[in-house]
Amino acid sequence: AGSWRTQTQLSASFGYEFDLWGRNRAAYDAAIGQVRAAEVDAYAVRLLLASSVARAYAQLGRSFEQLDLAQATLAQRQAIFDLIRQRFAAGLDSQVDLKQAETSIPTARLRIAQLEEEIALGRNLLAALLGQGPDRGLAIARPRMQGELPALPSTLPSDLLGRRPDVVAQRWRVEAARRDIEVDKGQFYPSINLSALVGVQSITFSKLLASGSGIPTFGPALRLPLFDDGRLRGNLAAKDADYDLAVEQYNQTLIEALREVVDQLASLRSVDAQRAEIERALAAARDAYALASARYRAGVVSYLQVLAAETP
Repeated sequence: AGSWRTQTQLSASFGYEFDLWGRNRAAYDAAIGQVRAAEVDAYAVRLLLASSVARAYAQLGRSFEQLDLAQATLAQRQAIFDLIRQRFAAGLDSQVDLKQAETSIPTARLRIAQLEEEIALGRNLLAALLGQGPDRGLAIARPRMQGELPALPSTLPSDLLGRRPDVVAQRWRVEAARRDIEVDKGQFYPSINLSALVGVQSITFSKLLASGSGIPTFGPALRLPLFDDGRLRGNLAAKDADYDLAVEQYNQTLIEALREVVDQLASLRSVDAQRAEIERALAAARDAYALASARYRAGVVSYLQVLAAETP
């Protein structure tokens, strides 16, 4: 009725739940599992980024090597065309030979244009993987690929797959899903909580610390899940399904990891076999070129055969 009063209160509350059935501990372990899975996922992303940079860098070096070969092929085909044109002017070759030699030149130039595009795209890709703009890609010099391929050990332990980030992350998710089941199982049991409040309360600030201003309270609380049976069973069934899904995803991740390893081993064996065949073909081509050069120096054949032997 025209007067004002201010209520002043200063209090501290306390609550504690007895973890009689391990429900809270299981919830804590489930949260830790999810955190660790997220940390491993971050490591997997960093590993994927590093491998992508290495793969793009190697591909860029291969494009430069292919460009050198294409430019050498163009120079060789131009030399053949010039020689046939001279022979045609002298009446030694027909116009068909001249046109056939001329047709191969645009094809070689087309290959050079394609490789120059690959180099530009490779530089742009590397710049994007580095998180920078296209100008950074223009500054990337030609890669120098001089290292030897590392030799694989004679045996590869299967437990090495357990160190893959995707497998580790999925394993943590399975563990977290299992802990979630324990949390929902704990909901079926009663829980006991203790709560307390200690403080002072007064209408006027001057009497806040007076002896009669205290407001201590204390009391236990008992929770009995008597009427939540249907909801709790539904939640538990959902957690069981989540666990089964996590296990299947882990199995699928493990199968994919095994397949990738086997595929890489098969590819490495194939590369070794292909390299051996290429080295034999290269040795035969060098011998053919050396013989053609010797026959040309001896005056047995024309220089056209030397150029033909040099053709890749």
